[in-house]
Amino acid sequence: MKNKNIFKGFIAALCVISLSSCLKNKNEQPDFSSTTPVVEIPVGSPVGDGGINSLSTSLIQKDTPTDYYYYINYAASSTKPTDIKVTLSVDPTVLAAYNAAHTDAPLTIVPSNAFIMPTTITIPANERRVQVPVKFVSTALDPAVGYGLPVIIKDASGEVISNKFGAVVINVAVRNKYDGKYTLKGYVFREGDTGGLTGFYKGLSKDLSSNGANAVNFAQIWADGGGAGGIDGLTINVDPTTNKVTMKSKGNATLANDPAYDNRYDPATKTFYISFKWGASPISRSATDTLTYTSAR
Repeated sequence: MKNKNIFKGFIAALCVISLSSCLKNKNEQPDFSSTTPVVEIPVGSPVGDGGINSLSTSLIQKDTPTDYYYYINYAASSTKPTDIKVTLSVDPTVLAAYNAAHTDAPLTIVPSNAFIMPTTITIPANERRVQVPVKFVSTALDPAVGYGLPVIIKDASGEVISNKFGAVVINVAVRNKYDGKYTLKGYVFREGDTGGLTGFYKGLSKDLSSNGANAVNFAQIWADGGGAGGIDGLTINVDPTTNKVTMKSKGNATLANDPAYDNRYDPATKTFYISFKWGASPISRSATDTLTYTSAR
């Protein structure tokens, strides 16, 4: 019996030691004491195949530049008592390596007139990181194109530059200023209809996605909420000088503006007023819609 109690006590002590060890490990912070300090560009989700890491941002086209920031980090067990001057460069070979690993969606390098970024930045003494400011000129970018800004650390005041985090591609998506979520109301007509496709509708929501710099994709509906067929590739096209709108369909050459209606975009209220027709009697069709912006997609 005595031996049995000793055994139970030993097991209990072992459990306490084991639990204490587990709890300690769970709360332990990263230990850099045995690693070489490096300067790096940190990312939230690094690639695990040794490829180029990426960050991403989405811009809505506007007349003023859009601010974006990323970080340069000093990864070490302690900070440095002196400044670390970091030299940055935009390197097309970094983007080429990224595209080689993403052949399904290659990126085009951001043109030099579409961004402003410092080539040197300083991690202050006794600090671990610094923000790098980038200003993107969205009006110089085409919403139909996927862009990448390939940044590499060229020098860091003699500090070691991270092999895995020394470069990054900033993936830049662009939306034109008409892109967004809209409320929809209107009237649609289908000649010969007996099934409820003709009629009014209101209080609906529509996503209008960018199609180039001055157009958005639009899907017309029938009065019952179903999609109107035969007008694939329907777009709302805005003349940025006059705000006049032209309706086009890649799938139906007969589709055109209603000449009796003022197709337009009102920038003050961010509202489209559109009316268009397609087909000829006895299968003529027409729609008149009002779309008012509510929020970004």
